[in-house]
Amino acid sequence: RAARRSSSSNALHGANKSSLRRGASSGDVRHIDKTQKPQKDEDGFVSVPATKSVGRSASMTAFARSQSDVGYQKSSTRSSTIARKNSQGKFAPLKELGPRKSIAEKAGNDDNTEAIPKSDDFKPKVEYPSPHDCGEKAKNILKEYFVGGDTDDAVLSMHELIGIGTEGHDERGSKVVENSILMVLEMKKEEVDKFLTVFVRLAKEKKISQNSFVSGLNDPLEFLNDVAIDAPLAIPHLAGIVAELVKSEIIQFNFLLDAPEYFRTDQNAAGFGAQVLKFIGESATTSEDYLDVVEKLMTDEDKAKHNSASELIAAGSS
Repeated sequence: RAARRSSSSNALHGANKSSLRRGASSGDVRHIDKTQKPQKDEDGFVSVPATKSVGRSASMTAFARSQSDVGYQKSSTRSSTIARKNSQGKFAPLKELGPRKSIAEKAGNDDNTEAIPKSDDFKPKVEYPSPHDCGEKAKNILKEYFVGGDTDDAVLSMHELIGIGTEGHDERGSKVVENSILMVLEMKKEEVDKFLTVFVRLAKEKKISQNSFVSGLNDPLEFLNDVAIDAPLAIPHLAGIVAELVKSEIIQFNFLLDAPEYFRTDQNAAGFGAQVLKFIGESATTSEDYLDVVEKLMTDEDKAKHNSASELIAAGSS
C-alpha cells in the first residue's frame, strides 16, 4: 500500500510537472497566490491551490484579435474619412461652388469696390510724337527709302509712326502725307513714284485713313504755285499723285471741291483738275461725273474762255 501511494504520488507529481510544462509551452499565463502553500492530505497527495490563469493561446489571441479588429475598423474608417475629405477638398469647389464671383459681386456690388483691371489695362501705353514731329520723321523715312529701297521697312516705319486706330491718328497721318508730298514735289519723278509705292500700300493695308490723305493735300494744293516757282515740275507731280490716289480709290476726285478757297479761286483749280483727268486716262476725260467736278471748279474767267469743261480739257491738251 505504501508502494502504491508512492507510485501514485510520483505519477501525480509527474502529471503536475507535465501539466505545468504544457501550460508554459502553450503560453498560459498563471498568477499563483503565493500566500497559499501546497498541502498534503492524509493519503500523501499534494493539493495545489487554485490559480487564476489566462490562456494565452485563447484569451490573448482573442484579445489581440479584438484589438486588431477594432484598430482595423478605426483605421479603415479614419482612412476612408480622410480620403473623402481630401477628395472633396480638392474637387468639391469646382463642382459645387459654380462660376466665380467678381470682387464687386462678393462685396454686394458696393460702389466703392474697384473692378478687377483687365489684361489690356496692363499693356504699356505707346506715346506717339506730335503731328508736327511725325511729319518731320516721315521725310527722314522716305529719304532712307529712296536710298535703300526697302519698301517693307518704309511701310512698317510709317505705320508705327501714324498708329492707325489710336487717338490722334488722323492728325498724325495728315502731317505725314503733307510733309512727304511737299518734299517730293521738289524732286524727280522717280522719287514721286517711290512715294506713291509706299503710300498706296499704306492705304490698301488700312494703315492710314482716307481723311489723312484729304487733309494732307490741303497745303500742297494751296501753296502749289509758290512751290512751282522753285520747282517747275511741282504742278504735274501733284496732278500725277492725285490721279494715282483717285485710280486706286483711296480718295474721290470731287474732294477738289472742298479744297482750300485760295486754291479754288487763284490757283487755276479747273486747269489742275483737267490735268488730273488726263493722268487717269481717256475714260476719265469723258466721264460725266468727273467733267461735272471740273466745270464746278471753273471760275468766271475760265468760263469766259471755255464754254465747257470738255473744251477746257481739250484746250489744255493742244
